[in-house]
Amino acid sequence: MKNNFLFISTILLFISCANNTENKEFLIVEPITQTLTLEFASKNPETTKNKAGTHVGVNEMLKLSLNDNNQIDFVGQILTLNNSKEGALNFYTRNDSVFCNSPKSLILMSMPPKPGIAPRMINANTEFFVNPMSLLKLESVNIMFIELIS
Repeated sequence: MKNNFLFISTILLFISCANNTENKEFLIVEPITQTLTLEFASKNPETTKNKAGTHVGVNEMLKLSLNDNNQIDFVGQILTLNNSKEGALNFYTRNDSVFCNSPKSLILMSMPPKPGIAPRMINANTEFFVNPMSLLKLESVNIMFIELIS
């Protein structure tokens, strides 16, 4: 009798657990891959040959979006992001900050120029921090780093 009671109790427990399933919907969430993009601008050399930077309209500027792990030729300069190439203007990110390394010396200044802060001369192959709205003056080309978008 005791064995029958345990057997029946086990079957009832099993049936109870099996019938207690609910139709629950599960949402599978794909991990979001963070993509980084740097935004740049430069004077269009075709339309602004004889114009100073203060006389160039926004519609006369070339714009560039440089995605992570890519390289692009922009106004005669190869720019990379987290994808270093020899001879390129290599940008990379670290702790939500943007750094650069240039194969040639350049002048770095804020835009618009801030009173009391002189432009900095950056030697070739030197790592330097780049703030948003920084102008990089390379020989005859000026490239402005606008912002980091993530």
